[in-house]
Parts: sequence; C-alpha cells; structure tokens
Amino acid sequence: MSAETLTGEPRSISPDTPSRPFTLGLWVLVGLGLITFLMGVTGENAQRVWQAYLVNWLFWSGLALSGLTFSALLQVTKAEWAGPLRQLAEALAAFLPISFFLLLFLFLGSEQLFSWIQNPIPAKQAWLNKPFLMLRTLFGCVLLYGCGFALLRASVRATRTLPRVLVPFVSHENVTSIAGRQRQLTILSSVFLVLYALVFSLFAFDLVMALEPHWISTLFGAYFCIGNLYAGLSLLAILAVPRRASTLFSAERSHDLGKLIFGFCVLWTYLFWCQYLPIWYGNLPEETGFLAVRLFDEPWAAISFFVLLLNFLLPFPILLLQWVKRAPAALACISALILVGMWLERYVLVVPSVWQEDWLPLGWVELGMLLGFFALFTLAFRAWMRIFPIRPPAS
Repeated sequence: MSAETLTGEPRSISPDTPSRPFTLGLWVLVGLGLITFLMGVTGENAQRVWQAYLVNWLFWSGLALSGLTFSALLQVTKAEWAGPLRQLAEALAAFLPISFFLLLFLFLGSEQLFSWIQNPIPAKQAWLNKPFLMLRTLFGCVLLYGCGFALLRASVRATRTLPRVLVPFVSHENVTSIAGRQRQLTILSSVFLVLYALVFSLFAFDLVMALEPHWISTLFGAYFCIGNLYAGLSLLAILAVPRRASTLFSAERSHDLGKLIFGFCVLWTYLFWCQYLPIWYGNLPEETGFLAVRLFDEPWAAISFFVLLLNFLLPFPILLLQWVKRAPAALACISALILVGMWLERYVLVVPSVWQEDWLPLGWVELGMLLGFFALFTLAFRAWMRIFPIRPPAS
C-alpha cells in the first residue's frame, strides 16, 4: 500500500526544489533590469528603454495568460490528455499580479511611445487620446486578470490539496461536489476565453497597432492572440522537460503537445498570410507602409526573416517527424527556437513604429530589460510551484 493511500492525500509529482544560488542569481538579474531601466529613462536612451519595456511586457504577460487560456481550452473541450500538465500551465499565471503592476508604469512612458499624444490625429482623436487609452486598457486588464484569478482559484480548489494558511482564500463551502466544481470551472473557462479574445486583441490594437496610428488591420487581434498561444505552448514544452521522468510528461503527452504546437505553427503562419495577401493585393498606402518597413527595409528585414525562420521554416518540417514530438528533449529544443522567434516577432511589431534611427536598437539595453522580465517571471513561477506543487487531480 502506497504512502498516498495511507495518508489520504495526493502525493506531489514534481515540486520545484528551492535553490538559493539560483534564486539569488534571479534577484541579481532583477536588479540588473531595474538598473538598466533607471539609467535609460533618466538618460538619452529613454525612448529605447520604453520600447524594450513594452516588448517585454507584451511577451511575458502574454505567456502568463497563455497558461490559463490553455487550461480553459482543456476544460471547455473536456480534454483529459494533458493530465497534470494542466497544473504546470496554470502556474504561469503567477506573473499576472506583477504584470498588472508593470502596466501601471508603462503609461509613464506613453509620450515616448505614442507619437499621436504630441500630434493628435483629428479623425481619430475620440479613440486615440491618452486618458481613454489608459482607462480602457486598465479596465480590460482588471476584467481579464480578475476572471483569470477566479478561474485559477476554482481550478486550484478542484485539483490540489491546499496549505492550511491558504484555505480561507481559496476554499468555497457552497461548491463541494465534483460535479459542482466542474460546472463552475466550465463556466469560468468559457467566460475567460471570451475575455482573452477581446482584451488581448485590445492590447494588440492599443499597444501595438496604435504605435503607428494610420495602419489598420482587422485581423491583427486574432493573429496576436494565436501567436501568444503558440509561444505559451512552446514554453510549456520546455518547462515540462525536467519532469519527464515522472508521469507528468510521458512520450504520449509529449507527442500530443507536439502536435498542438505544430498546429499553432501552421495557424500562426496562415493568419500572417491572410493579412499579407490582401494588403499586397490592395496596395493601399495606409496599409502597405507597416509591412513594407518590416519586410523590405533594413535593418528590420533581417529580423523579420529570422522571425519567419524560427517560427515556421524550421519548426514546420521538424515537427512533421513523429520521433521529435515523442522526445521531450527534442521538442524542448525546437520550442526554445520558437520562443526566441516569438520574442523577435513582438520586437519587430513594436520597435520599427517607434524607433526612427537607421541602426538596429538591439544591445545591452534590450538584454538588460529582457533579463529583468525573465527573472521576475521565473521567480513568480517558482514561488507558485513551491506553494502548489503539481499533484494528481483530486477525486
């Protein structure tokens, strides 16, 4: 008889073991990111720092949301193949409180990012003005993050044994049956998916498209949302590798996740083509300028090529191989390339709209900001995993 049976409590599958040197190193990176930010905003590189800040906020906040979105999709479709992998995905949401705090600081650099604040566009002034931009972005963020917290709370209660100190914050005595918990999860998951599609599309329109206010693409929100899920699933494949010796990430689950990543690879490329083709065919100046700068003008054309290479040209043929999808380490390697490609994609969407110099702003400033955001994200994830180690679903 196992210890799990004797105690009556589910046993942890693979909790993250705290490592003081690693944790200290992460805090050093946070300090490095903060120093980079402060030196930049008080010096001549203010615009460069703020654009790097925006790129990283969109990328890491998107990854945090992608985990909850994946969990919600599994719940709504009644998919059970992921098993405890779903709990690993939900742990990404630990960054969301930090993300909200960092969003408040982002508006301090709005005049460095949005040209229309100094030069309003009369035809769009009702929508593109600073107070309304801040109000709708914060309102959408509160709505989405609040629903995400409710979803996470319900999921934690349904699948984990809680530390006693957290029971008053997470438990809900009115919903005790398994069927009741599942109904609650399904309703919250459905609401969250709708909010994700609406609010994250709003982020795409207001924090990316509005940087170049004359450019319009009605498909951009969907493209942005799908790209974010593509990156999130890739991160999940990487995080699951240390747990491959357990039942969390078997060859079968790796294969299923690999097929899902492959599907999003094709869908992301398809949505890009769906934007590119009508813009090329219509040849309207207010539409072609955005793509022309990124695809044909240097130094952005080289970055755009690497985006296509890392997100489609390499993953597509490699993920056709069944053995790659069934090997967690191999899947993690190709997923790491995808993550780099998606960060570069966010970079090339944002920076050419703001940066007016003829040289590429990709150096120590961008590296410092990236490392700072990475460290904050990792610290939040590890803290969550220590409090809520992955367990088999509660019966």
